[in-house]
Amino acid sequence: MSVKPDAQSPTLSKPAPAKYAVSKQDTTGPLSADRLVIGDAVYHLANHTPMMVQYLTMKANYPQALLLYRMGDFYELFFDDAKRAAQILDITLTRRGTDKAGNTIAMAGVPFHAADSYMARLIAAGQTVVVCEQIDESATNSTADSASSLPNMGSKQKKDKSKPTIMRREVVKTLTAGTITDDALIAPNHTPTVVAIDLSIPTKSTGKQPLQAAISQMDLAAGTLTTQTLHANHDDVEGLQTQMLTVLARFAPSECIISEALNEKAGENWSLWLRQNLDCPIIEVAANDFHREHATTTLCQQFEVQRLDGLGVADNPLAQSSCAALIHYARQTQQRHVPQVNQLIVEHSDDYLIIDAGSQQNLELFTPVSSTGTSLISVLNHCQTPMGRRLLVQQIKRPLRQHDRINMRLDAVANLLNTANPSSPSDQRMTDNRLVTSLRETLNTIGDIERISSRIGLMSAKPRDLRKLADGIKSSAHLATLLTDAGISHEDAGLLSMLMQQLPAQLPVVQSVAELIERAIVIEPPAHIRDGGMIAAGFDKEFDRLTHLHDNIQVTLDEMVERARQDNQLPSLKVGFNKVSGFYFELPKMQAKNAPAHFIRRQTLKSSERFITDELKDVETEYLSAQTLALAREKELYQALLTDLSSHLAALQKLSAAIAQIDVLSNWAQLAINYHWQGPVMGSDAKDNNAKDSSDLETNHLENDHLENSSHVKKDSQTSIDIKQGRHVVVEAALKPTNTDNHSHSHSHTRQANHFVANDCALGSSEHPERLLMITGPNMGGKSTYMRQTALIVLLAHCGSFVPAAQARIGDIDRIFTRIGSADDLAGGKSTFMVEMIETANILNQATNKSLVLMDEVGRGTATTDGLAIAHACVNRLLEIGCLTLFATHYFELTQLAERAENNQSSIRNVHVAASEIDGQLLLLHQIKEGAASSSFGLHVAKMAGIPTQVLDDAKRYLDTHLEVDDLKRDSLTATTLYAETPAPFDDKNDLTKSVNDKRQHAKHHESAEANVHHINETQNMTDIPKQNQLFSLQDELSAIDPDSLTPKQAHDLLYHLKKIISQ
Repeated sequence: MSVKPDAQSPTLSKPAPAKYAVSKQDTTGPLSADRLVIGDAVYHLANHTPMMVQYLTMKANYPQALLLYRMGDFYELFFDDAKRAAQILDITLTRRGTDKAGNTIAMAGVPFHAADSYMARLIAAGQTVVVCEQIDESATNSTADSASSLPNMGSKQKKDKSKPTIMRREVVKTLTAGTITDDALIAPNHTPTVVAIDLSIPTKSTGKQPLQAAISQMDLAAGTLTTQTLHANHDDVEGLQTQMLTVLARFAPSECIISEALNEKAGENWSLWLRQNLDCPIIEVAANDFHREHATTTLCQQFEVQRLDGLGVADNPLAQSSCAALIHYARQTQQRHVPQVNQLIVEHSDDYLIIDAGSQQNLELFTPVSSTGTSLISVLNHCQTPMGRRLLVQQIKRPLRQHDRINMRLDAVANLLNTANPSSPSDQRMTDNRLVTSLRETLNTIGDIERISSRIGLMSAKPRDLRKLADGIKSSAHLATLLTDAGISHEDAGLLSMLMQQLPAQLPVVQSVAELIERAIVIEPPAHIRDGGMIAAGFDKEFDRLTHLHDNIQVTLDEMVERARQDNQLPSLKVGFNKVSGFYFELPKMQAKNAPAHFIRRQTLKSSERFITDELKDVETEYLSAQTLALAREKELYQALLTDLSSHLAALQKLSAAIAQIDVLSNWAQLAINYHWQGPVMGSDAKDNNAKDSSDLETNHLENDHLENSSHVKKDSQTSIDIKQGRHVVVEAALKPTNTDNHSHSHSHTRQANHFVANDCALGSSEHPERLLMITGPNMGGKSTYMRQTALIVLLAHCGSFVPAAQARIGDIDRIFTRIGSADDLAGGKSTFMVEMIETANILNQATNKSLVLMDEVGRGTATTDGLAIAHACVNRLLEIGCLTLFATHYFELTQLAERAENNQSSIRNVHVAASEIDGQLLLLHQIKEGAASSSFGLHVAKMAGIPTQVLDDAKRYLDTHLEVDDLKRDSLTATTLYAETPAPFDDKNDLTKSVNDKRQHAKHHESAEANVHHINETQNMTDIPKQNQLFSLQDELSAIDPDSLTPKQAHDLLYHLKKIISQ
């Protein structure tokens, strides 16, 4: 989880003389031989020890990052870094004495062996972490140099006074929220990404050119760059920002980088706006990283091409500069080239079904609204591989709009489900499916090939990573076998066949990678390379020799002495060892004179002579250094292995992508089996499909003139949904968590008390051409559930999944908007009603005739008259737009719009959530019925919520009293205006009032009819002539009103005008 940074954004600089240096201007201030300025602090180097001078010199290159400085078994932080880390990590803040000026040096440290967990917490807190390691000189030297530098046994060692007094250290990596690739630092199911934003804002000199923004995203693990360019009118900054937030909600970045010159170039404080709207660190980098003239060169170098025409950004300088900035940023943080970034994806606004951040939250796609709730992703995401789980999240964030691509996924899921006996019924085929189960069992044995490949490209993969990679390749080969046995061939058409072409059976280079790792790495390698033990025997002769020499020195010496005996005819020759002479040959006095010339006399004893030879001295040196040399050789071989594997990154990434897609498809298939989902049909009715090409041409013209020609928009629109027996994914899963144990009794589930009540939903279809469903009914009846399930079914269909419905036909939907639930923004100074109106305004301004809109109780946060007027006007506006709308309300006056619209092609259809009263108890049936609701049952719902009986009784008495007055006023008005069949409007928003009123009307129908006559006569006798004139005036005013033509402001003013007439 990332947090918003402080007002001063962190700035990434780079240590010189590294190859990939940050080009940002030096932020450390003047640097001289005796002082350093880091941030606001000035450090006089003469006051510090050599080690602290080394630390400060490194820290000057990273003024805003936390520098972890390796000292033995700890990573230490000093000065302000120590204070920040101690607060974030809740660790003890100590001190490392004082400098020569008497200033205390604050210090905090974390143990080396547990550093990963601490680094993860720092990164989650939005910090940039720079790791400075101790450099082992012996590991960097060659084998020969290492051997020659070792001391000989018996020689006196003198202290080398020229040796440096402090250990050499170097920055080895920079860890940021969007560029980490180590699993230990990444939260489960989280995908670290970083976005770069570049803007083109017209100036006075450029005239009225359109506003442009490019947002590019980099996923280091997947090796992808994704970019999208947005456009708006020259003066529509707010419109551009709305588009940007929609794209950023889809990208969900872990951090964002912008140019330090962005505000100067754009003319507005864009960085401040980003900080207010993005919940991730905002990093300002050097303006040169976004330099548009250098961007082309950077991209051509990264993707190894001569021109950018094939990448799709040749004519898009903003996309080029933002992508190039990401490449620079990756090189800076990784301290090396990033070869795994080898794919550039250009996205467009109409590629995906758009769901803004607010609607994602309202639909609870990724996080539940309440702490005890359940998100959609937690119900859906049961993929077996890490990359599959990440891909499914990405697919939900990016629902497709191209029906051909959607149908490819749907056909693949259908193929997985239909591989059982084709003659069996559909339900039995889904239940008895063996292929899906076998695929998922195999997938469960495959590791995270995607991230392992990324770490190979960064030369940071560990031995266990490579072993997991080899095992994963072997398991993925079994996937092809399972699919082939099920009758699916890689030569067939379809998505599954395309994916099979990327499995090891069709990629020999991937098989060679697995074979290489099998030969090079032991079966159970260590976690890290620092201690060795990962290279397998037989992989390298030199390594085997060193290992054998160290482990089998006695055998080596025995072989050597036996050979010397035979070559020199010295049967009494022996070999020995002591700390003074090291290894030596020993001969008796009588045979010493026969010693060969290459035997060098070393020591004379009473009865024997000891000799050394060059060969024996070499063995001695190698033996004493064998372990060090073996470790150095092993690390050298391991680095060479990573270099070799990195040349096959493209094939490994193809394999990873194929496995992830198969995992997602099998996950969709398993969900369809568990919950009896059915495949949707993408597209409108047949008669609409025949006219699609011509109508699309008309639609583009009509969108600019939909206010004047709204009826044509509705007629020609291709958007429709027709869902039979739809169900809510999450609610159904909660009611029926498992459905795999006994599918033969699936029909009996419909009779269970906890079975989800399925409902139909049709809008814009040939059978139900209406564009708006007016949904009424009691609270807790299921209106919001019904609306949400419709949106989720549309979403799942666009993801390429089967859906929880008996049948579903989904047309061309471009966006899903929601105005559901109530929440305020106290920190932003927004009330609940203000938040509601902001969301409503976004819908009314952004929706098109191809959008799906969910609006729940609009206008409830203000006065009834104002709320009713706003809701009424919103309905009219939505009808003008022609979008598909589910409009839930307690304003029963709005249900009359459907009756008025009957002469206008039935644009509105009334439906209600069924409920009934049995012995004073409310029974919620959760069924959607035709027509408007007859009661809101407000008192019953209040009773279910636990309202005390005394309060309920008081509410009933209050309603009884006020309803008598309301009835009197209504009947008087009815008798005078001759509208006896239409009651005067009153506050139907009060559910309690509506409930009691409805009950009174049903229970006392005949009695009230006689009472009305009595009240009318009595009222007429009491009413004087001016009162009658007042009523006639009111009648004239009402007759002249055309409600459908009123704006919200006009309706508001008219209500006050009528009130003034009544009060006269």
